[in-house]
Amino acid sequence: MQRFLYAFNMVSDMIRAGSIRTALVIGSERLSSLMNWSRRESAVLFGDGAGAFVLQASVHQSGFFAGKLGCVPGTRELLAIPDFGLDAIAQFRPLDISIDFSGPEIFKHAVKGMGDACEAVLTQGGVQLHEIDLIVPHQANLRIVEAVVRRLGVSADKVVLTLEKYANTSTSSIPIALCEALEEGRVKPGMTILFTAFGAGLTWAASLLRWGPRVTPLGTTDIELPPCEQTGLELTQAAIARRARQGA
Repeated sequence: MQRFLYAFNMVSDMIRAGSIRTALVIGSERLSSLMNWSRRESAVLFGDGAGAFVLQASVHQSGFFAGKLGCVPGTRELLAIPDFGLDAIAQFRPLDISIDFSGPEIFKHAVKGMGDACEAVLTQGGVQLHEIDLIVPHQANLRIVEAVVRRLGVSADKVVLTLEKYANTSTSSIPIALCEALEEGRVKPGMTILFTAFGAGLTWAASLLRWGPRVTPLGTTDIELPPCEQTGLELTQAAIARRARQGA
């Protein structure tokens, strides 16, 4: 989420400075491996996913031109996995994972953090709200996105939503959402696009991008994910059984 936007802005600065010409930015999550499937308040919200962008130097006036990243002090306990990190992973042992997730408090900070980030980046970029053509938010949950949209006072028609397909895929949610918008023909040459994100930490971010002239792919692939024939309940039951085997 906000990590992906941070990488976007950092790479864009390096391209503008001339230190690099092309960069591959990847966001990937396998959150199903971190879920305590007995905790419905958190387990049902997340999904696995991955997305990637190629950023490249261009003669056109396009690309990321404003960004803002920050955090909410004293809130890291609201969304955290206790006793988890690289040391635990390196031990290759079954993990007794349980996400601390304070939904109401996260909702309040997410709406304010994303709203403030959007307002700050619009000021930084010298862009008026009515000049935004498309908004691609982190796909946290529908209530948060709708509350941010109401706070900004923009039309819901400008917002890209993929929650109903992929749930909250964390770091990969923004690249997935933008790719969906491209495939649906919603991205047009010269568009000004606003990105905003919120996540663990608690941290927030927003970025502005001006799209270049090309919206058609240079190539395609026939690679597809295998079809899923299980219901959500069946997938959850399988995940619970898998976690039980790992802990045995």
